[in-house]
Amino acid sequence: MRRSLVILSASLLAVGALATQQGTQPKPVAKKSSAAAKPLAQSPKPLYAELTITELIAEDANRWSDKMDTRAAVSGFVTQVTKGEDGDTEIRICENPKIDGMDRARCIVAKCIPKLPCDVPRVGKPITVKGITQYDAKVGTHWWEIHPVEEIEK
Repeated sequence: MRRSLVILSASLLAVGALATQQGTQPKPVAKKSSAAAKPLAQSPKPLYAELTITELIAEDANRWSDKMDTRAAVSGFVTQVTKGEDGDTEIRICENPKIDGMDRARCIVAKCIPKLPCDVPRVGKPITVKGITQYDAKVGTHWWEIHPVEEIEK
């Protein structure tokens, strides 16, 4: 009896395996000539999260969130423009044009890099920078940045 069960089980497994192998065969695909190739589609423009300086600064740099190291558009007033030793153009952007110095609670730094140069507006003018958000935690800094800046709207 036991031998009959083993033979029956093996037979059922073999029939199941044969049935799956005899499924529908895929149809061959005809190759198209490369002469009628479609032009490559342009990649879509990146999406930028619209953030205020206060919203960006409120992010805890020690806890990962979707607003960190992503593309953002941040608006404010240019309060200082300097050329860094590494060739970056540093733009301090604050909520108010009359803020003097780097107020980490109301200002961020935007950096244009040599590979993506930007046309910087004058100090005191409103600006919107679009680019990658990063937290600069070097000794003496500890502030939010848009680095690199990918686009500036004046």
